[in-house]
Amino acid sequence: MTDQTAPPMPKPTAEHRLLKDHAGTWKVACKFYMEPGQPPMETNATEKIEMIGEFWTVSRYETSMMGAPFIGAATLGFEPHSGKFVSTWIDSMMPVLCQLSGKQKGDTLTLEGEFFSCMTNSVLKHRTTEKHISKNERIFEMFCVMPDGKELKMMTNHYKRA
Repeated sequence: MTDQTAPPMPKPTAEHRLLKDHAGTWKVACKFYMEPGQPPMETNATEKIEMIGEFWTVSRYETSMMGAPFIGAATLGFEPHSGKFVSTWIDSMMPVLCQLSGKQKGDTLTLEGEFFSCMTNSVLKHRTTEKHISKNERIFEMFCVMPDGKELKMMTNHYKRA
């Protein structure tokens, strides 16, 4: 196949251009809700996000949780064929790959997925929302649907560009 016969390369969409706003270093104020009705555990984190070409971001999230280092990594992109944002998450505390997908409405990206919970020994549905306050501030929340059907807030991360 020559350059003249090769199919055209995909072009970034408006959704891909939104991802560029994520790139950079972020300071994160974290709240982890360990038990319903109890005050959250609070800590600070850093997240570094890089663009991979024009279609994807890759991030590295670092903090400490319960006195131990906690490292997570995420991918985020947009699939034009499905019309959805897609994301993955792995971290140093769980031997589980989390996969999410969803849509952005206005300034809020909502992703949904399922993952195996080591705490409940079952597959749980979860939902994340990320509200973009500005190019330099965003708020991320994660919710899980427990085996009894109740949705619980698991965390809130308040991001500010470093």
